[in-house]
Amino acid sequence: MILDLSISNFRSIKDRQTISFIAESSTHLDDYYVVKKSKYRILKLISILGPNASGKSNFLRGFQFLRRLVIHPLENKGSKIQYEPFLLDDDYKNAESSIEINFICGDSKFTYSLQFNNNFILKEIITRQGLEDLRAHKVLDRTTDIEKGIAYITWGNKYRNTPNKEGLLNNLLPNRTVFGAYMKSNVDIPWMKEVCDWFGEYMLPNIDPHNQNLQDFVAKEIHNGKINHALLKDLLKKADIGVADLTLEVLKTPIPKEVLEVILNDDDLPSDVRERLSSDPTSTDYRISLLHNGPNGPVALKFEDESEGTQRYFELSGILLKMVQENHFLAIDELECRLHPDLYRYFITSFLSNSHESQLIFTTHLREFLYSPEDFRMDSVWFAEKDSQGATELYSLAHFDKRDIKELPNLFWAYKTGRLGAVPSLGDTGIN
Repeated sequence: MILDLSISNFRSIKDRQTISFIAESSTHLDDYYVVKKSKYRILKLISILGPNASGKSNFLRGFQFLRRLVIHPLENKGSKIQYEPFLLDDDYKNAESSIEINFICGDSKFTYSLQFNNNFILKEIITRQGLEDLRAHKVLDRTTDIEKGIAYITWGNKYRNTPNKEGLLNNLLPNRTVFGAYMKSNVDIPWMKEVCDWFGEYMLPNIDPHNQNLQDFVAKEIHNGKINHALLKDLLKKADIGVADLTLEVLKTPIPKEVLEVILNDDDLPSDVRERLSSDPTSTDYRISLLHNGPNGPVALKFEDESEGTQRYFELSGILLKMVQENHFLAIDELECRLHPDLYRYFITSFLSNSHESQLIFTTHLREFLYSPEDFRMDSVWFAEKDSQGATELYSLAHFDKRDIKELPNLFWAYKTGRLGAVPSLGDTGIN
């Protein structure tokens, strides 16, 4: 599970900003919001409120960017890492960026820090601590010689005898992380495999309002038995969107030879995709139909003929079941997009009530939930706003003085009127 993530010089984020999943001391709604792992109390859910262009989405992109650096290493030494630093300040355009994550994987707590630019992974530090241990031990310290384009690893005392170190170092390109080098190496380092699996399996790809692949992802998971068809049907029926059942058809189509050659000749094509297409040069299409009860019996409608709200909730229902049946971390941008507010709240409540060690972070513009502080934890609500220099700042509702909060008529009013910040400062409505 993720304990916290810190980012600097990444898109609209200038100086170091941190979001923490560590729960405050309050026991309010502990059974729903908090997972206890040894001495750690970890939140299952965080929401981020803020005006448009405040940087909410950029922080979520940080999770996805880190996941990509770990499990999708670049193929060539000269390939760019491809991200944008903070562009509004000339001093930051060519400065290094950083990400640090604290997370629990297996029976250990890891701290993983990276410094990078568009050309190089400049530095990596990994420390590890048993959940019952009093102090952490350094695993490794990676540095990169920019002039020579060569990366080096200094191992911690307890890890100097790590097997296959040479094989790992041989694949440590200057633009790859240590974990990315492991993904490209024929070596056996158990703890490193466990961490790479955690990034690849626990952290799911982000969901944004315009995600075009989510329907296929859910359909594929249903086809592979990882999302239960009967449970999904039940969720859709409970949502009162008129869906009684669903059918799934899987179609395989050969990829034209000339198209296949272009794809396989792409130097940045991941090796696992290259291997799969070489052995099975076909594309797979998943066709979903949703069944509705008509006067003469069930009627199947193509997925694309459904309303956008129905499509959205079908996709989110599949994701919800995956996070209930398994343990995952997921970031969703604009969770309420195309959903009725009651359905949006139903999704959140279902997640909190049924998930075990999954975590959800999402951005939203819906603020009405602030009317009912008995229904949420203060430390689960975060705000994003930009300072006078256009840089994103993040802070939690729990950071406010409790005495000041108690004096407010209600939190919804306080947020709406700007007492909590993170609202747009609008001009007059005149049009000259």
